[in-house]
Amino acid sequence: MSENTLVKRQSTAIRSAQNTAAWIDRTGWSWIDMFGTDRTDLLHRLTSNDLTQLLPGHGKQTVLLTDKARIIDVLTVLQDKEQAYILSSPGMSTNTIQWLRKYVIMDDVKLLDRSQDVQMVEICGPQAAQYVFQLLQKDVSAIALCQWLKCSYAEGEISVVRMPSPTEVSYWVIGSQATMSVFIDELSHNAEQLPQLSASEAEYLRVIAGMGAIGHEWQELYNPLEAGLLHLTSFTKGCYIGQEVVARLDSYNKVKQRLMGITSHELIAQGNEVVANDVVIGFVTSAVPSCDGASTLALAYVRGEHAHPNTTISIRTGTTIINVQQSITPLTDASCQ
Repeated sequence: MSENTLVKRQSTAIRSAQNTAAWIDRTGWSWIDMFGTDRTDLLHRLTSNDLTQLLPGHGKQTVLLTDKARIIDVLTVLQDKEQAYILSSPGMSTNTIQWLRKYVIMDDVKLLDRSQDVQMVEICGPQAAQYVFQLLQKDVSAIALCQWLKCSYAEGEISVVRMPSPTEVSYWVIGSQATMSVFIDELSHNAEQLPQLSASEAEYLRVIAGMGAIGHEWQELYNPLEAGLLHLTSFTKGCYIGQEVVARLDSYNKVKQRLMGITSHELIAQGNEVVANDVVIGFVTSAVPSCDGASTLALAYVRGEHAHPNTTISIRTGTTIINVQQSITPLTDASCQ
């Protein structure tokens, strides 16, 4: 297969996600069942967002932080009548459970890692709700962000959650392996109308949308204000782990770096240094090729005094210094229009 054919195929799948809809295999993300009368109270005390008014069928995203306000992970908490569910990043269930259990003393809380028992897909794009309706006969067009519902499917049960999206709207469909295998077969039979995005295509959409990910923008080097997670941070809820540091950073405007979008005509990679006058002022956290492969689109933390949209900064790649354009996200890829 020629290089041009590869580019065309990728662009077609991406354009489908941007203009109509496509789906992504999200199996491997963490899924934790949480039981006990104190489940919401514990999460409220330990994470950045206010969870006190969380009703069944609703959810919220919140940030799990160290005592120094560094990011452990972003959690999506889904409330049910007798339990809650935590959806979090791939491979993070063990760390999340261990961290939460450190603070379970007299609380009525039980945690069960079910990441290996479930499968997940994301249906994303402006017409995602229409495809969910065609597949599940459920109208999800009116549910708000992080709201969710259950429905019967293939003699089993499936949960549908509206999630933040790299392409306007996303619904995550989650169920047992047996039930989801039937659902994925149905998706595959509708490949012409609803194509599957590869992992690299999904990563491309995430980066140009400016969405963070574990091991990239979300790690213990950064705090939620630097990572653009202010909307998941409550300043009225009272104490939580890392709260004093977050409040101080906000009150005194001490956020030292910002997450910026980068466009480069040269190859850059995660971990490359952002430099000014030979001084390191940040790091590239994610990088993907443009649809035509002629440029690199990236995310980078840049020290505040240098983080100005539509200006040129420098990246060190090995022994070479290259100039790149920085901007706010979302990024634009002219080769994928």
